[in-house]
Amino acid sequence: MLLCAAFIQVGNYLINAERARIVSQVSALASVYGSEVAAREVTHLNNATMCGFSEPTPQSSAFEVCVDVEGTQRLAHAVDTWSNPVPTLEP
Repeated sequence: MLLCAAFIQVGNYLINAERARIVSQVSALASVYGSEVAAREVTHLNNATMCGFSEPTPQSSAFEVCVDVEGTQRLAHAVDTWSNPVPTLEP
């Protein structure tokens, strides 16, 4: 019985860790197009809590989102490549 309870706890941790990873990645992508408001909405719709958010700065060109799912936290980054100038070869 004790072994079964241990397997259940490990299984719950693994599921929550994967959910947190996926939600943090989706929230980071949402933040590229809708900033913090969109990231919070996506996080909330997935029954998670946003534990951190940062927008791009001169030192970092990535959006960063931290998500908590039942005590398990994961961090994800997303970059808006459309806003970065692309060098072209114009005459």
